[in-house]
Amino acid sequence: MADPLIFNVQKFSIHDGPGIRTTVFFKGCPLRCAWCHNPESQSFAPERLHYPERCVGCGRCAEGCLAGVYEPVGRTYPVAELCALLERDRVFFDGSGGGVTLSGGEPLAQEEAYVLAVAERLWRSGIAVAVDTCGHVPYARFAALLPYVDIFLYDIKMIDDALHERYTGVSNRLILENARRLSEGGARIHVRVPVIPGVNACDAEMGRIIGFVRENMRAEQVNLMPYHRLGQHKGARLKGPQGALFDEPTPEAMQAILAAWQEAGFEHVHIGG
Repeated sequence: MADPLIFNVQKFSIHDGPGIRTTVFFKGCPLRCAWCHNPESQSFAPERLHYPERCVGCGRCAEGCLAGVYEPVGRTYPVAELCALLERDRVFFDGSGGGVTLSGGEPLAQEEAYVLAVAERLWRSGIAVAVDTCGHVPYARFAALLPYVDIFLYDIKMIDDALHERYTGVSNRLILENARRLSEGGARIHVRVPVIPGVNACDAEMGRIIGFVRENMRAEQVNLMPYHRLGQHKGARLKGPQGALFDEPTPEAMQAILAAWQEAGFEHVHIGG
C-alpha cells in the first residue's frame, strides 16, 4: 500500500463540515477546475511553491522571510502516524459535534486501501469522518467507505456536460450518476455548489443544478460557495503570473441564488461552507 501525498493537515477548520474539524488535504485530483482555489492540490506529484523576491500577495513575507525560497508541497504519512495526529484533536470534535474531513485534491482518487484504512480507524475510535469529493471516481470507492463515513460533502458544479468539460477537463456523467447512487445508498450528503460568475451563476445553469439536486439527491443541506481569487496567488507561485479568470460574485448575487434554492423548497441552504 503506497502512502499518498498530503499537502496540509488543517486544524480548527469550521468550513469543511459540521462542528470543529481537522481537514486532511490529499494531493492529486482528476479534475482541473479553472477556478480551483488550491491549485497545488491538482497534481499527484510533488511540487514546490516559489516565494520570489517580491511576493504576490501571500501575506507571509512582509519581512522578506520567505523571499526567494522554494517550499515543498506534499509529504507522506503512514496510516498510524496520520491517525495519531488526528486523534489528538478529539476534545475539539467531542465538544462541537465535529470530526475529521478528508479533502483535497480528491481523497477518493488516492490509494484506496490507505483512505479506507484511515476512515475505518477513525470510525472505530469514535471520530466522525466526512469526505469532501468531486465525485469523479468509480462508485466502488464510495461503496467501500459508506460504513465509515458520516457525511459526504458532494460538489455539483454544473449540469451542462459540455460546459463542465470545458471548465473542469472532464465530463460530469460519472459525477451525476454517482450522486444518484450515493443518495439511493442512504448516505448523508451536503451538496456544495461553487458559484462562478460567467460559468454557473446564471439563472439557466443554476436552475438546472437546483432541478437535478431536487429530483435526484437526498441533500441534507446545500452550501453555496462563492468564488474567490485566492487560488490565483498560489497558482502564480507554482506556474508563474496568473491572470484573473473570473469575477467574484457580489453579495446581492449570492442572496438572489440563495433565494432561488429556498423557493425551490430547500430549507437548509447556506452561503459558505
